[in-house]
Amino acid sequence: MALPFFIQKFLPHVEVGGKVLLKKFYSSSLGIEKHYNIYLPEGYDETHERYPVVFFLRGHEREWFNPNEDSSRNGRTLKHVADSLIAAGKIGKMILVGISTASEDNSVPCLGVNMLNPHATTAEGIGTGRYEDYLTRDLIWHIDSTYRTIPSRTKRGIDGFSLGGYTAVMMGVKHPDLFCSVGSYDGTHMWYDFDDTRRNDEPPDDYTWVRTDFFKVAFGEPRDIAYMKQYNPLNILMNATPEQLKKIKSVQFHILSAAYDGDKGNIERAEHLLEFFKKKGIKNSFSEVKLTPTALHDWHHANLYAEKTLQKHWQAFSKP
Repeated sequence: MALPFFIQKFLPHVEVGGKVLLKKFYSSSLGIEKHYNIYLPEGYDETHERYPVVFFLRGHEREWFNPNEDSSRNGRTLKHVADSLIAAGKIGKMILVGISTASEDNSVPCLGVNMLNPHATTAEGIGTGRYEDYLTRDLIWHIDSTYRTIPSRTKRGIDGFSLGGYTAVMMGVKHPDLFCSVGSYDGTHMWYDFDDTRRNDEPPDDYTWVRTDFFKVAFGEPRDIAYMKQYNPLNILMNATPEQLKKIKSVQFHILSAAYDGDKGNIERAEHLLEFFKKKGIKNSFSEVKLTPTALHDWHHANLYAEKTLQKHWQAFSKP
C-alpha cells in the first residue's frame, strides 16, 4: 500500500541499489595515500558472495560517480547505470572501482605510467609518480584483499573514458596477465610511433602527446619518445613476440568512440587503434566504432557507453 504523501515527505531518503564508498589506502609504490570510490552491489553486506571487479578510469576518482561532473549527465552516474542493469537482469552483481590516475586537483594526468618527471609539479597526490606500479602491484592487491572480489584475471576488467580510455587499453595490452576484459570510450589513443598520419610534418607529430604541457610531468620536457613508446599500445603490439601476442589476443576489447574528432571527440584515434588491432588479429567486441551517430565526448555519452560495456564485461566474466 502506498504511504500518504504527508508521511512520505518526512521519511528519511533511502538509497536503493548498490552503495558507493570513498576510501583511501597507502600505496608503497607512490609513497602516499590515494583515494578511490568503490561501488558495492546491493546485498553485499548481507552475504559472503564474491564478485568480479571492473576498474574505471578517467583522471580523478570522483568522476565516474559524481552526478555533477558535467551538466550533460543530469545526475546519472555509473552507480545508476549498474543498478539499472542489475535490476533488469542484464548483468550480474559486480564491484566497480573508480580510481585516481591524476593529482589530487586533477590538473596533472599520471595516466598508468611510471612518470619520468614527477618532481616538475607542486600538485599534491603525485608521490614518486610510479603509477604503473601503483595500479599493477598496489591497487589490485588492495582491492582483492579488502573486498570480496574473485581474485582472478578471468574475473577482472578495466575501462575508461578519454585519457582513462587510453590508460585502460594500454594496461590491457601491456598487462594481459591481469585483465580479461578491457573497455574504452573515446580514448585519447596514441598514434603508432607518434606519427599522426593526418599531418605532413616529420614525426613525432602526434602533437597532443608530444607538445602539450599536459604530459610533460609524465614523459619529460622535451619528450623522451623512446620511453613513451613503452606506453604506446600500438608500439607494444607491433613489437610483441608470438607468445606475448597470444596473451594479448586472450583479452576481450570493447572500443567505442564519439562520432566526431577535434574538440568533439577522438574517433580518428579510435579508428587508428582498431586498424592496428585488425592487423594483429585482435577483435573489437563492437562492430561499429561510433557509440551513436551523434555521440559526443561528454558524461552523458560515457554513461550510455557504460550501459553497453558493463554487459560486455559481464559476458567476458561469464565465460568458463
